[in-house]
Amino acid sequence: MADDDFDDERFDDEGFDDDDLDDFDDEPLDEHETALVQQDLHDLADFEATFRPEGYRGVAVWCHDCAEEHYYPWDMLRENLQLLIDTGETPVHEPAYAPEPDRYIQWEYARGYVDALRDAGVQERMDLSVCNRCGFRLPDALAQGNFCPRCGNALLAGRLAKALEEAGFGGDDLLQVLRRIGLPG
Repeated sequence: MADDDFDDERFDDEGFDDDDLDDFDDEPLDEHETALVQQDLHDLADFEATFRPEGYRGVAVWCHDCAEEHYYPWDMLRENLQLLIDTGETPVHEPAYAPEPDRYIQWEYARGYVDALRDAGVQERMDLSVCNRCGFRLPDALAQGNFCPRCGNALLAGRLAKALEEAGFGGDDLLQVLRRIGLPG
């Protein structure tokens, strides 16, 4: 339909008035709701710290209103949650255009994964600055990562070697321990 074909005079909005929108204003969040959203912000920070170094762009959340998956980059979801706390309103959302679903972590999966890491004491994980396989210098953002972004090597062996060295193992003793447990030295 061309713009010229639309006749404003014939358009019937059935008496809808913009003032009627006031009836739909969101109420500010109460203390309990605010605490829940603040917990989501805390969880999001944990998810980002855990999954961004692995290459994830953000979080996927199932939207019950649209019955679709929504893909939120880390910063966008953080801003949306903060806006919800500040104003009681969430911005209009649309599904991402041509998202790469494999680059977003499911919210519920991330929550379970991070909880399991906490239970296992992983928050005490030491930083690693270099991949023990290819020698790639890991940027600070990847110091807690599980895999080297260059060669894909699991960084656990490097962390274990570093911890054993700090405990006094070195040289051949260190290599023997790593080999006995099946890790390359």
